[in-house]
Amino acid sequence: MSAKIALAGLPLALFAVLGVETYLAMTATYLPAYPGFSVEATVGPAAGGRPIELAVLGDSTAAGVGAPVASQSLPVLVADRVAARLGRPVHVVGKAVSGARTATVLAEQVPLLEAAQPDVTLIVIGSNDVTHVTAPWAMGRQTAALVEAARMAGHAPVVIGGIPQFRTVPALLQPLRWVTGRYASVLRAIQRRATARAGAAYVDIAALASPRFVGRPESMSSDGFHPSPIGYGFWADALAPAVAGAVSQAG
Repeated sequence: MSAKIALAGLPLALFAVLGVETYLAMTATYLPAYPGFSVEATVGPAAGGRPIELAVLGDSTAAGVGAPVASQSLPVLVADRVAARLGRPVHVVGKAVSGARTATVLAEQVPLLEAAQPDVTLIVIGSNDVTHVTAPWAMGRQTAALVEAARMAGHAPVVIGGIPQFRTVPALLQPLRWVTGRYASVLRAIQRRATARAGAAYVDIAALASPRFVGRPESMSSDGFHPSPIGYGFWADALAPAVAGAVSQAG
C-alpha cells in the first residue's frame, strides 16, 4: 500500500476510534461477563503419542473473553480440532492478554515462548490495532517483526489469525460499525501481506469465520463485542487446518 493511500485512511481511523471508545464508555457494554483465562489443557486421544505443543498468544479473543469456562475458549477449541485432525493429543498453553495489540504481543508475550518450546505458535491479533488506530506503516513493520521474533523464540512455525469483520458486532451501532470495519479492512490487508512476506501462514478469520455470525446472535457473547463459545467454534474451524498443517509440514 502506498504512503498516500495509508495517509488518506488516517482521518477515517481517528473517527473510528473516537466513535468506538465514546460509545463503549457511554454504554459500558465492553465490560465482559467472562474475563478470559490463562489456558493450559491437554486434549485429544491419550494413546496418540507425544502431545503436540501448541502456544497461543494474542488479545482478548485468544484469551477466551466471552467464554464461561476455559474448555470453551478459543485456544482449547483449536486444540480439540487439531487433535481430531492429526489423531494426536495436543497440549495447549495460552498466554494471551486482553487489550493486546501487535506491538505488545511482540514485546510482552513472545519472550514467553522460550520456556513453552512449542511445536507451533498461533497468534490471534489485530482487533485492538483497529480500535487504537495503529498506523498502516507501523502495522506492516510490527507484523513482520512479530512473526520473525515468534519463530526465533519458539523455534517453531507461526500461524497468524487475522482481524475479524466488525459488521456482526452489536456493541457498535451504525455508523461506527461501518467506519470501524473500513479501517479494519485497511489493516487486515497489510497484516496479510506482511505475514506472507515473513513466511508464516495467515488465516483470514474475516473471510472464513465472520460470515458465519450473520443471523446468529447466539454466536456473540453477552458483552456484544466478543464471540460466544459458538462463535469461537467458528473461529476454531477456520484456524485449526492451518495449525495442523504447520505441525505436519514441520515434521
